[in-house]
Amino acid sequence: HTFSEEQTCFFISCIIQGLEHIHSNNIIHRDIKPENLVLDSRGYVRITDFGIAKENEKDNSKETSGTPGYMSPEVILRKNHSFSSDFFAIGVIGYEFMKGRRPFIGTRNEIKEKMNNEKYFENEVKIKNDDKIIKKGCSTECIDFINSLLEINVENRLGNKNGIKELKEHQWLKYYLWDDIENKTLESPFIPDLDRDNFDKDYCKDNDIITEKTKKRYEKIILSTQYKIAFVDFYYNKDTIKEEKKKNLYDKKIVID
Repeated sequence: HTFSEEQTCFFISCIIQGLEHIHSNNIIHRDIKPENLVLDSRGYVRITDFGIAKENEKDNSKETSGTPGYMSPEVILRKNHSFSSDFFAIGVIGYEFMKGRRPFIGTRNEIKEKMNNEKYFENEVKIKNDDKIIKKGCSTECIDFINSLLEINVENRLGNKNGIKELKEHQWLKYYLWDDIENKTLESPFIPDLDRDNFDKDYCKDNDIITEKTKKRYEKIILSTQYKIAFVDFYYNKDTIKEEKKKNLYDKKIVID
């Protein structure tokens, strides 16, 4: 599956907006990939899974966690890395959204070789559909944006000098409606089918039955002086939550005596 340039631009803008907040807190996500990007009901991208996120440090060459294919060259080569590693992943995702595959496929060692020899995004994308080859073009600004993020040399990569600001000021995104993205007033060019594409109701079946034994165990913990502060607002009974929601009490703090 591929996305149009308009859809890709919107998705990447959402990711950039999210990363701007993450990076402003001195955090590198380090695992930006489609599996960690989810769409809400309005088609806006949410960044998830901070399992290998790290605070940005000068000496982090030993921190090589990530997903091959989305990892930046400096991470794969066990070098010190910073926010630019997340920018490289955006380039991979942009390429994948437009072309239908990642630019680098294989094991870590195979990817190392391909990073030096593989051609990046070109002006023409070939898509096979019903045994026909459809040529799909996109703007030169889009191509330059993706290739600038897929730069092997981190010193030359878009965003390395001035961070997210460089990405937002690139010609492809320079006039994008960033305030509308922030306020979520811009209509997404792709709205997921909640019943088919984006949400499996089977995962929300009412099967969290709590036994009397478990209930008593939780009561003992909650009433313990040791955990009194830690478990403020903690509930084990979903029926209680439903009732409190009806009474508009759910958002109020409840202190256990």
